[in-house]
Amino acid sequence: MVDGATSTRMEIWEAECWVIGFVNTDREVHGFMKEIVIVGAGGFGREVAWLVEEINAVSPEWRLVGFLDDAASGSTVEGYPILGPIDTVAGLGPDIHLTCAIGDSRLRRRLVGRLEESGRRFATLIHPSVLRSKYVAIGEGSTICAGTILTTNINIGKQCLLNLNCKVGHDSTLGDFTSCMLAVNIAGDVTIEQGCYFGLNACVINQKRVGEWSIIGAGAAVVKDIPARSLAVGVPAIPIRTLDA
Repeated sequence: MVDGATSTRMEIWEAECWVIGFVNTDREVHGFMKEIVIVGAGGFGREVAWLVEEINAVSPEWRLVGFLDDAASGSTVEGYPILGPIDTVAGLGPDIHLTCAIGDSRLRRRLVGRLEESGRRFATLIHPSVLRSKYVAIGEGSTICAGTILTTNINIGKQCLLNLNCKVGHDSTLGDFTSCMLAVNIAGDVTIEQGCYFGLNACVINQKRVGEWSIIGAGAAVVKDIPARSLAVGVPAIPIRTLDA
């Protein structure tokens, strides 16, 4: 399952584990780590690879097998192999987990639909620096990046993405396939319906609702409810166009 490039990365990682006392044999490393493949080898895919490495640095959990990507060039990305196009998933081992490293909510939904047909499981990845109470629920396949804070009584759906330094306040809900780019702030008692995309530094004040599959532009401030499938921009955020379903 692993070529020379990945083996080199794993050998370095295993040596570090030996030093800090995580493991003492190669058999033990591969015996309890789950295998994971990243779907998407672009910029965010590389960030997810880093996220996996950060998780393993605290507690070895994942063995990164490589990437699936329909348009990737070359044979490796940052030392990990390109395994082939996304449909190559059918030839992977039955125990491999997937993570969909695609920022666009609509595209991520389409790809996850393709991948679910193969019966695969999806990894839920949470950076060790994330602050969250025990009253936070996070759905399968979601990715929560470094510096994010999730307070209390929060529900995050399946296949959500919270990029670096996002904040979500009490009693808020993020529907499936929500995407929050860097430093998005969502206040308390907010409802984000499925498939919404928030550009970097966007914010939503308390007790507001953003309708499904809406896009909130970078730096926008949502101070009123946003209808479904809206493109909303500005301060305050104003819907300027209705999007296709």
